[in-house]
Amino acid sequence: MEKLDLSKLKLASSSLGERIKTSGAQMGRTISSKMKEILQSPTPESKAVDEATAETLSDPNWGLNLRICAMIGRGDYDGAEIVRAIKKKLAAGRTPPVQGLSLDLLEACTSNCEKVFSEVASEKVLDDMVKLIDDPRTDHGVRVRAMQLIRGWGESNDLDYLPVFRQTYMNLKSKEFPPTAPEENLPTMQHNLESYLGQQQLVPPERYPIANAGSANEEVPSFISYGFQSNEEKKELLLVTRNSLEILSSILNSDTEPKPMKDDLTISMLEKCKEYLPVVQRIIESTSDDEVMLFDALNLHEELQLAISRHSELVAALESGQAKDHSTEELSGDSNTNKSTLGLDDTNETIDNSKAASTVSESNNTGHDQEESASKSIKD
Repeated sequence: MEKLDLSKLKLASSSLGERIKTSGAQMGRTISSKMKEILQSPTPESKAVDEATAETLSDPNWGLNLRICAMIGRGDYDGAEIVRAIKKKLAAGRTPPVQGLSLDLLEACTSNCEKVFSEVASEKVLDDMVKLIDDPRTDHGVRVRAMQLIRGWGESNDLDYLPVFRQTYMNLKSKEFPPTAPEENLPTMQHNLESYLGQQQLVPPERYPIANAGSANEEVPSFISYGFQSNEEKKELLLVTRNSLEILSSILNSDTEPKPMKDDLTISMLEKCKEYLPVVQRIIESTSDDEVMLFDALNLHEELQLAISRHSELVAALESGQAKDHSTEELSGDSNTNKSTLGLDDTNETIDNSKAASTVSESNNTGHDQEESASKSIKD
């Protein structure tokens, strides 16, 4: 009996030892990974992302964001490294300002550098964004921002070559999200993507510097007040502006009918071109020592104006066409009504004529009867 107990004890201790060994190995790998991350020297890309998402920022640093985009476009920055650095900023435990600024930077990079979309897909950033949305601790504004980005990417036909964007969007549409905190004065019921976003005003947050088309005396957005430190920075901004302009122009000049004037990508590129227009104007006004840059900026400014006007014309034509079709339908309906009325009038006229003919016939018959009666009286 004692031998049996001892054998069981040996078996239990052996099993416990294996579990301790396995747990120790896993812990060692985790610590090693964390230490490697801590001890790894920061790359230029990670430093740039750290600066662009610093907790001390109350608004996005648009000058820095655009500079990062330009350097990715030139090959000075590795797009994959930028995306990895942004991904770390989206992890749970980060503060809402850092997560929000990270999403701003991610949108800027994807909008101005098309190849970044491939990096977003390969680095599985969408999975992190979905985790961010699913986490009930996530700030409401950050959750809505992540939803808007995923929806915009998922509905874009330009990203069909990367199915993960459409798949993530469709999966998100079929899910229900945790209720928001009661203190946010928002409904506590479960929502899907469309109903959740349907409660929100889908306009850019106040910190987004949309250029105002109103009076020139109104306050200029913070993005436009960005101070140019060198000609190199001006060139970077011109390059980023040119990229957005080319995307918008390709949409406006496409053979697709009807043109996607209300598509998220079209609207995004249009707003960016409107933002960049006064920036290019500032570059023109502040450039006197570089004729090539000045000439490029002048041409770009004119092309931006033409693209914005072209968009307005297409929207007006689209709305006019719809209104014309509606008017044609109404006119057709009125015509049918008139025809029906006219047919009724003709019928009434026919009836009246028949009545008149009948009356005349009766009158003639009466006269004939009277003549016969008079003739008979004379004979008598």
